[in-house]
Amino acid sequence: MNTNLASYHNSETLSDGQTIRLRAIRPSDREILREEFLKLSKATVRDRFFSVKMDLTPKELTYFTEVDFNHHVALVAELESDATYEPVAVGRLVRKSGQPDHCEIAITVTDAMQGHGIGRILLNHLIDCARQLGVRHMDASVMAGNTRMMKLIRRSGLPFKSHLQDGINTISVSLHA
Repeated sequence: MNTNLASYHNSETLSDGQTIRLRAIRPSDREILREEFLKLSKATVRDRFFSVKMDLTPKELTYFTEVDFNHHVALVAELESDATYEPVAVGRLVRKSGQPDHCEIAITVTDAMQGHGIGRILLNHLIDCARQLGVRHMDASVMAGNTRMMKLIRRSGLPFKSHLQDGINTISVSLHA
């Protein structure tokens, strides 16, 4: 376990002045992750999982919340409100088997908070985490209609390649630019 990433925490200010806290996901986030998943629109779920699913299985919840912070890193973004923190997004990277310098990334932002810059902030923090782990390429599989994620990748300023096949954009972002 990468203890630096397992205790990851940071905060950022959104353009509207709200503060979000970024922290490493914990096994204790299991139920809140499920509760927040159940609030997502069908479109958001489809963009993330490539199909509409009604719930997360116990196995998925374990996978999403019990990470080793070496091969699998997950960060939670929480909106600060009246001294409490409400989860509004999760970003993760998973190293590819047999390719330790490549990882797959995924970012999900709650419907109410999409368009506030949280995805960009999470992507930047995932890039920092990936670089700490020696990852040189971040890959993402994105549905062709998921314009928000494509825009996010373009705005990162990092060089990337994209290949569209069967409605899925396969994107590879170089981190050594």
